[in-house]
Amino acid sequence: MAGFDLVALVFQAFANVWGSTVGVLPNIVAAVLILIVGFIAGKVVGAALEEILARTKVDDYVKVKKAEFQISHVVTLIIKWVIYLVFIQQATAALGITVISAFVGEIVSFVPSALTAIIVVAAGYAVARYIEGLISDSDFQYAHLMSRVFFFMIIYIAIALALPKVGLDAGLVNSILLIIVASIGFGFAIALGLGLKDTISEVARDQSRRMKR
Repeated sequence: MAGFDLVALVFQAFANVWGSTVGVLPNIVAAVLILIVGFIAGKVVGAALEEILARTKVDDYVKVKKAEFQISHVVTLIIKWVIYLVFIQQATAALGITVISAFVGEIVSFVPSALTAIIVVAAGYAVARYIEGLISDSDFQYAHLMSRVFFFMIIYIAIALALPKVGLDAGLVNSILLIIVASIGFGFAIALGLGLKDTISEVARDQSRRMKR
């Protein structure tokens, strides 16, 4: 009788496992299908976007010196992973894994803000390079120095505009800028004073001679 009870318990255990598996199997199949569709969608959209960016020559407008990446590849990679994450979120939701689904949802909701910040910085960099080139090509005596000053000023503005997009305070950047501007101004004052030292002495001597007459 004890042997019969043991066999019954084993069969009952297998029945429970089988029932649970059969109940979850449709969700597993749905999750796998969602992941496959998401992978294909990410690949297709990524390839199409990279082709569009290549034809519009975005990388020619935003060139980063000594960089081993192109802005089109970065944007394409971000968009692809946004699509992947959206489908991963749906797959985990289908499996009833709410914790992972919620976490992935938070990441997905943050990506548009991060992408906006990247676009702002990239646009600022392109404008800064353009302005720098215009000033450097001019005949102004301090063209190279001024071009660098304007370059970093525009980059600062771009960063200051981008940081709030990702929920960061731009106050630290503002403080750093004030220090940089004060340092540059102090340096200009010293350079100007040293450069005009002889001129000021000559003007003073001329005025002294005129007064003696």
